[in-house]
Amino acid sequence: MTMLAGAEQVHEESLWFGSTDRPLFGRLTTPVGETSMGGVLLSAPIGQESRLARRALRSLAIFLAIDGYVSLRFDHFGTGDSSGSVDDDELDRAWVEGVDQGVALLRSLGSTSVSAVGMRMGATIVGTAASAYDLGLSSFAMWDPCESGRAYVRELSALGALRQDVIATELGESTKMLEYALSDEAASRLNQFSLIESTPRPLAERVLVVVREDRTVSSKFRARWDSEHVDWASTTEQGPLLETQLPSSVQPASTISQIRTWLTAPTSLLASFSNPPRSRDAVVMKGSNTFPVRESVVEIGPRKMFGVVSEPVDDAQGPLIVMVNGVNEDHIGPARLWVELSRRWAGSGLRCVRFDLSELGESPWLPSQPDRPVFDKTRSQEIGDAVRALNPANPADSVLVGYCSGGQLALEVASELKTRGVCAINPQVGVGVFRNVDRLKKSDRESIQSVVRRVENLLKRHRWVHKMIRKISWLVRSSAYPPKASSALVKSHSEMLLLLSPEDLSPYRRVPVLGAVVRRRLVSSKHRHVEIVPGMDHAILSTLGRGRAVAILDRHVIETFTGAAPQSDPARTAVDGS
Repeated sequence: MTMLAGAEQVHEESLWFGSTDRPLFGRLTTPVGETSMGGVLLSAPIGQESRLARRALRSLAIFLAIDGYVSLRFDHFGTGDSSGSVDDDELDRAWVEGVDQGVALLRSLGSTSVSAVGMRMGATIVGTAASAYDLGLSSFAMWDPCESGRAYVRELSALGALRQDVIATELGESTKMLEYALSDEAASRLNQFSLIESTPRPLAERVLVVVREDRTVSSKFRARWDSEHVDWASTTEQGPLLETQLPSSVQPASTISQIRTWLTAPTSLLASFSNPPRSRDAVVMKGSNTFPVRESVVEIGPRKMFGVVSEPVDDAQGPLIVMVNGVNEDHIGPARLWVELSRRWAGSGLRCVRFDLSELGESPWLPSQPDRPVFDKTRSQEIGDAVRALNPANPADSVLVGYCSGGQLALEVASELKTRGVCAINPQVGVGVFRNVDRLKKSDRESIQSVVRRVENLLKRHRWVHKMIRKISWLVRSSAYPPKASSALVKSHSEMLLLLSPEDLSPYRRVPVLGAVVRRRLVSSKHRHVEIVPGMDHAILSTLGRGRAVAILDRHVIETFTGAAPQSDPARTAVDGS
């Protein structure tokens, strides 16, 4: 239950829906009561844009519930918490069917009038589904739509090419799509989606197209949607929302208000809606050589942090595996890594959890709340609270897995709890520095706060300054590995794995004196394992480098904590191909 100003309330609920062989994950947001003005399907973007758009779509869902509407936000097949993989042979069919299943769910609750909002590829998917099925949409808002899947692939491929001066590519790497990668086959399936082609029936009674002021709309797209039944609007807020990292993403308040007003403008009659209890779990993966994997939603600790537990259908064995987010990730993990690892390791018998810290991701939050500080000491406290809540009998019987700043947090919490193990991928040892910055921002002295604000604005305006600081931090890291927490972990016989990219070591590792310092800091021992992963960059953008890192993680976690050997499962069914 989410409390809102004016004693209004809305209810947010997690659920799986769709077919049993391809369950989709969604979040249902409803007004409190027994009547509604209608239903709204909110179709998210895919890839990195999905994480950045999460809060904007959640805000819209909450505002629509205040207005009396029931809304369903959901992850497309192969994305987010839904089952499957983008490499599934029937990805295009699954995406179209998912929209039809979402509309059917809203109608099953009693919504006679159903509308849809899609952002980026989410709009393209809804448009394609509405041409394939008679969805009977009352209204359809296309929010910064991709004109076609082909245009989307071209756009992100071009952005990926710009990255090649940052990371080295290798022969055989998949098409780079910012953080995510698409095989040639998956890219080909995306080409089936289009908002330019004519359709046998109107997609909806009313259509709104919201385009970016800083981008040109093609003549084909404008001609397709130039109609008296189509409203056009523009926005300047998409760049600050999507073309940045999660902590810096700016919510598009004006665009949300504009779409909300447009959706609720037609006169709607109140109708009763039912909200029967639904299962909060689903079998998301089956395989011939692995345990079937069930996932369930949990509320963790006194702040009811949102979490997803992946576990074998039969009894789990071994320690609890806890995924720890960095500041740029939510519970999905970088490029869906936490989902992939949780399901694979649960298939080997382990119980795994991925979760959002309080006020982030899907954890309780209100649109009116100020942004949570990027670095503060409560992050490590909440991670510790989550481990204790999920493993109350023996919190030490846990293994923490984290990336970047999440890797450093995992090391700190593992040291405090003396856990059985910890895996840190490119741990960001500078977290302590940023915590001190956060303390300065909260200083009682206005002069200190002013200096911090000016420095922050400088870094935002001048990226070269940020890059210079990053190079300096490399030198700091070379003297900081292994982090201080490692000595306490070694004493408690915790199994520690450090996965490091070559670029994270030091730009001076070939300098005789400094290089010797680096090498001394990176020596493996009985309980401390250090792996330098060839081809892996800090952001894990290299697909081959990521594959090597995942293989090392698999071998370490499964062999160390289950006693079995990791094995691939080519016969894994379509429930999850990740």
